[in-house]
Amino acid sequence: MTSAASEQDTGDQAEWRAISSGAQSNIEEATQTVIRDPQAWAEWWQSHNTTVEVIDGEESAPAPPEVDFSEETVLVATMGTRNTGGYSIAFTGIRRDGETLVATYKTESPDPDGFVTMALTAPYAIIAVPRHEGPVEFAKEEG
Repeated sequence: MTSAASEQDTGDQAEWRAISSGAQSNIEEATQTVIRDPQAWAEWWQSHNTTVEVIDGEESAPAPPEVDFSEETVLVATMGTRNTGGYSIAFTGIRRDGETLVATYKTESPDPDGFVTMALTAPYAIIAVPRHEGPVEFAKEEG
């Protein structure tokens, strides 16, 4: 796992690894989600995935990325549907505050005068952290 915590975080830094991020999710609302088991992961991935594969004449979504839930917990942050491109979301740090895992994320919006793709987007970020059974808080970085 890699540690990508920002220097501004306080408390014990935790390691994490990126699973996936991008601008196209089927999740239409801004959400923060904690996933602790394979069934919940498969269900979430199915609702999120915009890709369809055709295998033996039948359409299906690709399988979710591999996660060992005996060792990891998945954290997801989504921005919901946006009217243009130029938006993004990313995790910037993970730290422990006592029994609580605090996941910090940042969103970016396009410059009002900038050029952007004229298409609906739905930015998302997914990471895996060492297995955590306690509470998880998501903290949005301002700026």
